[in-house]
Amino acid sequence: MKVKLKNPQALPNAWKSCGMTIEEWRDLEAGKTVEVKSVPELIKGNIDVVGSASKQGQSPKGAK
Repeated sequence: MKVKLKNPQALPNAWKSCGMTIEEWRDLEAGKTVEVKSVPELIKGNIDVVGSASKQGQSPKGAK
């Protein structure tokens, strides 16, 4: 899934415990969208889920 900070800000230095690389962590702090496997509990209140990596299970456009 893709996540982005609600408000670009400095985060606690916990990129390892959140399963990210330091580059992904810096991108997240800079306000960019990053790909994660799960929403880290430590920063859950500071981020928004903006998309999913997988389109599986979604109905085709126009399907009812």
